[in-house]
Amino acid sequence: MASAEPVNAARRWAIVTGGSVRGGLAISRRLHARGLGVVVHHGSAASAARAQAVVDELNARVPGSARRWEAALQAHPAFPDATLDVAHVVCNASRLAPSECGDMDAAELDFRIHVSGHAALLASVEPSLRRLRGSVVAVGDLQTQQPNRDHVWYLVAKAGLETLMRTLAVQWAPEVRCNVVAPGALAWHAGWSDEPRRAAILQSIPLARIGSFDELADCVAWLALDAGYVNGQVLKMDGGRSAWLP
Repeated sequence: MASAEPVNAARRWAIVTGGSVRGGLAISRRLHARGLGVVVHHGSAASAARAQAVVDELNARVPGSARRWEAALQAHPAFPDATLDVAHVVCNASRLAPSECGDMDAAELDFRIHVSGHAALLASVEPSLRRLRGSVVAVGDLQTQQPNRDHVWYLVAKAGLETLMRTLAVQWAPEVRCNVVAPGALAWHAGWSDEPRRAAILQSIPLARIGSFDELADCVAWLALDAGYVNGQVLKMDGGRSAWLP
């Protein structure tokens, strides 16, 4: 794990998995703006420079307030610094790849990244979360309840992550709260070219627009820091899409 500045041991910290890109980047910035130190997790050496740039940005604002941690979630990592006051974990890192029912390799990899990898991380910081009466927020997916045809094991694994949060919300209470944000359509991936599907998605959303990563970060920060009596819940952030039968 890398740090550009000395660590202030009195600071409360959040670990954001996949914290250097898209929604994870917005979450890292938002929690940092709320006064937390942020551990920016990334999965491999290929994303080290990107993650370090985020750490440098945050440390430029508040020296010693950000660190980088490289770990492959499929290897079931434990967080390596037991001295850091980890009060919050955001289980955001994900793998979005098409799969079918018979794709057993995809099934194992999706489960290890989304469910058991995050579980291993959470188990390693459980004592700190309990001591600091902290929280866990997982980023799920609206499509666990309204699935598409293309991503069987991604959606099954995201559903498993939601169940993990509900279960830990009971097992780790009253010291630790565990919740889920389930976003609908957010910013389109680079290279998106299916214009009819884009139009159909927009037509299915009562607010008539997709959500933003900043709005996702708002929801995560609220559940992590403000919603003191919310536990074991899935917050749908979808512009009303799940409530509308057009």
